[in-house]
Amino acid sequence: MKFDLYHTMKKSQPLLLVIALSLAFMACGQQGPILKPEADSYQIDHNKNIIVLNIDAIDDITASLTTLQLEEEYKFETATDGLTNTERYQVKNSQGTTYQLFVTKSPILAIQVKDSLTKHPKVLGHFRYYDADTTFTSTIGMDLRGNLSLTYPKKSFNIEFYTDSVSKGKKEVDFKDLRKEDDWILDGLYNEPLLLRAYTSQKLWKDIHTPWCAEEEPKARATVDGFYVDLFVNNEYRGVYLLSEKIKRSLLKLKKFKGDTVRGELFKAGYYDPGTSFKVAPDFKNSLPTWAGWEMEYPYEDYTAHYNNLHEAITFVASSNDSAFEQKLPTYFNVDNLVDYFLFINTIRATDNLGKNFYLAKYNTDTPYFIVPWDMDGVLGTIQAGKRIPTTDDILSNNLFDRMLENKNLKNKMNQRWQELRAGAFQSESLAMRIEKRYQKLASTKMYERDALAWDINHDAEHLEYMLDWLKKRLTYLDTYFTEK
Repeated sequence: MKFDLYHTMKKSQPLLLVIALSLAFMACGQQGPILKPEADSYQIDHNKNIIVLNIDAIDDITASLTTLQLEEEYKFETATDGLTNTERYQVKNSQGTTYQLFVTKSPILAIQVKDSLTKHPKVLGHFRYYDADTTFTSTIGMDLRGNLSLTYPKKSFNIEFYTDSVSKGKKEVDFKDLRKEDDWILDGLYNEPLLLRAYTSQKLWKDIHTPWCAEEEPKARATVDGFYVDLFVNNEYRGVYLLSEKIKRSLLKLKKFKGDTVRGELFKAGYYDPGTSFKVAPDFKNSLPTWAGWEMEYPYEDYTAHYNNLHEAITFVASSNDSAFEQKLPTYFNVDNLVDYFLFINTIRATDNLGKNFYLAKYNTDTPYFIVPWDMDGVLGTIQAGKRIPTTDDILSNNLFDRMLENKNLKNKMNQRWQELRAGAFQSESLAMRIEKRYQKLASTKMYERDALAWDINHDAEHLEYMLDWLKKRLTYLDTYFTEK
């Protein structure tokens, strides 16, 4: 974990102090040991009757516990010899109300906002983060995020960290081993029954694809990363969320705008359009932030966009003859990146990620564009709304990849790379194990149980069986497709 001044660091102390735990024993012996955690290490939802408590090294607690001292005393219905994050406990308060107690080793986030949350603008809030070795608070701005996800009862959020509530100056923070940034995503994962499709896909892409500028920029990322947290908003337990980075220039280490020279570029495929499918390159105006389905993310300053290079690249794909396409494609696009992306998207069958939900980036003035995957929730046998689509015997494409498939040398390059991946990260057992391992982690630590209590949703193992069966059939089909000359 990296620390800054805003962190309250827990220095090296005896174990019980490090985990903010004290055990008090009644001298008379009439009452068993009392567990008294640090105040910030737990959150309580008194409407849903859920308590989430973060304690590290909990396996070292061996005393037979009878009482939990929080804002009041809670009695364990059954005395317990220690606590573990693989069990659920029932405790009662002084009024006899039963609460479900979950112990976690993952961070707990508690946010307070005064105003109702909407998609825009951000409203002021107070943010508290508690983990085993770090706790801090901050002023934030918070709003709802997404389009389709706005219709879900479990919302997703954008959060931006401020220096204070008046100036709202941006403040960069870092979590675990993620990069330092001022704004983050809290993804509710409501359309993912197992809460792991996007997370697993992000990790898979990072494992198979190294940014081609990595030698010059060793800290460049292939896509975003994140980790699971328990979220409370205004004392309501909102369930298990994925705290995630955003795709930005700094993540990809693109060269900054310098003087009048545009160096690094970043575009988001924001919505379906012939432009984002590489079919048409209509006229553009750099006075507008969007063009042909694209949104300019960087650089966009003084209400000025820079679509000249992208327009030229899409024009090339849309209108070049076959010979020129093969010869000059590397001038406009990093071909190895395109091959990896195409194989990756088809392996997970990301139906919503070839006409939108991806980024095009350029590292420097004289370098080609490369694709950065994004928002991969409708994958592995489902579409973005979470609905199951059992199709396994098709190929997802757009005009750029259609032209690559029609070229013998480029298709053979895809075939060769497929064989390499199938011997490594795309090996059937490896992919299945990746999914099962994440599922077992979420299941064994009771994340599914408490998320289901918050939202009455189904995280049953049958979803895992469906996903693994779908993946097996998908790989079988792709093995045939990517061996054809």
